[in-house]
Amino acid sequence: MVVGTTGWYGELGRIKQEVEQGGTGLVFGANFSYGVNLFFQIARAAAPALQHGYAGHIGERHHVQKKDAPSGTAVALQRVVTEAGGSRVEITSEREGDVMGEHTLELVSGGDRIVLRHEVKSRRTFAEGAVLAAEWIAGKAGFYDFKDIFGQI
Repeated sequence: MVVGTTGWYGELGRIKQEVEQGGTGLVFGANFSYGVNLFFQIARAAAPALQHGYAGHIGERHHVQKKDAPSGTAVALQRVVTEAGGSRVEITSEREGDVMGEHTLELVSGGDRIVLRHEVKSRRTFAEGAVLAAEWIAGKAGFYDFKDIFGQI
């Protein structure tokens, strides 16, 4: 199975147990874009700046039909930054027009500003990542987060 919906992470432990007991395989992810997952790695490398006088902020923009705010991707980015930087950064969400998805991590000190940004140009990137995840999980058992396996596919 490949699952790309968010909002069910409170059930991760139970679902993991069911997947393992059933002997099946599952890949889940807040975002199946290779670029977004690379963005997470770059953010993880930059996040220790929070321990050196930088303040952080995450901004995200999506189309007006998007139901969740903040997006699952923004929440995943916040988790990455918190784990690597030791401080939780706030998220600002905007819903505008037909924006497919933009995520920005900003780190600001008294002396400079670092801005990391990922912008989706086509929804095809999500589909391609999900297909790669499905091909990767075929024949495997276990419970996997796409961000932990995307480098293998």
